Parts: sequence; structure tokens; C-alpha cells
Amino acid sequence: MVEALRHESFYETGTWIDESLGVYIGWAVRTNSFSAGMPLRNESGDVILIFLERNTQRRDIRRLKERGHDVQTDGPSYLVHLYEENSTFLSG
Repeated sequence: MVEALRHESFYETGTWIDESLGVYIGWAVRTNSFSAGMPLRNESGDVILIFLERNTQRRDIRRLKERGHDVQTDGPSYLVHLYEENSTFLSG
């Protein structure tokens, strides 16, 4: 069904499903965009984050790296690590 959202060749689609939770998510984003790397996972795979807005915080990335997180400097991978440290950060 998400293929119906792909209006141009420069869009890509994705899905993430957890039937045990009853969660079914689909999206269409521009290729190489901030949200193209979804879903995000922490190192152990027990935290998954799907984030479809652009919100880069270089200060947060630097702080997470200083605390030992394996964070890429480009893209949204840092968001899952922010959640690990403070599960309420999205409400801010």
C-alpha cells in the first residue's frame, strides 16, 4: 500500500511492523533525506524509533558521542540514543 504514496522516482518507501504490539507503520520519503534511514535502532536493538521530521542538534550529537554512543554525524541516528537517555525528550 505504501507504494501508492511514491509519486516520483526520487521517493522511497518503507514499513515497520510489530504484530505483537499491533503496530503497522508505512512511509514515503525523499531518497537521501533526513528520514530515509528509518527505523532507527540502538546497538542492542531493544529501542526502535521512527521519526519523520527534520531536527538536527549538533550539540546533542557531540554529547552522545562523549557518553560512548555510536552515533553517525549525518542523519537522524542520534534520536534513538536521545530516547535511551531520556524517554521524554520527544515531548520537549
